[in-house]
Amino acid sequence: MTSDECRMDDIGTRTSGFRLPPEVVEPLAAAARETGMEVYHAEISGRELRVQIESPSGASVRACTEFSHALTARLDAVSFLHRQYRLEVSTPGIERKLYQPQDYTKGLNQNVRVLVRGGWVEGRLEAVGPTGITLRIETKVQDAKGEMRDAEASDAEPAGREIAYADIREAHIRVPDCELFASSTGRGQGLKESRNQVMHSNPRILDPSNPAERN
Repeated sequence: MTSDECRMDDIGTRTSGFRLPPEVVEPLAAAARETGMEVYHAEISGRELRVQIESPSGASVRACTEFSHALTARLDAVSFLHRQYRLEVSTPGIERKLYQPQDYTKGLNQNVRVLVRGGWVEGRLEAVGPTGITLRIETKVQDAKGEMRDAEASDAEPAGREIAYADIREAHIRVPDCELFASSTGRGQGLKESRNQVMHSNPRILDPSNPAERN
């Protein structure tokens, strides 16, 4: 991973092996306090700052816009990236990515998809520990008609697989397609569009005579 990443509470900062520049951390915390949002994840890639926010009551497009305005004013005040940057503020979404143990804990008993060296592994998140997680891999069996179905207790015991955080390259919540594409009258209405997002660009023509703006 080449981007700088950071995770934050309302005020404090929790890092996950990657650190944001100091001139970004405090504006993020201040914007979170002003808007009543929590920063779920933040990362910098090149001149793009991506921030995901949430709150117990949910984060709407309006909340993303308010947070974007609050953060932009503070970033401009500290000349973030010499004022040439692109800010993206969004919510984590229904199939949110998981970055830290705290994220996995919130996803207990949900289906998750994890990318490890051997490929993708999917199963129910059964346990979260200080060094890794345990997935309950549901076994598939073939019925009398030749169709595949989930195994029942009488068929086979589901297998638990322990995966260390150090071996996880990417992970996210996995929502079954039947829930993602539920009918408009069903309970799952709008799940596919549950990730809100706003973007703000602050372009500036770089002055090649200024050494600070050449990179």
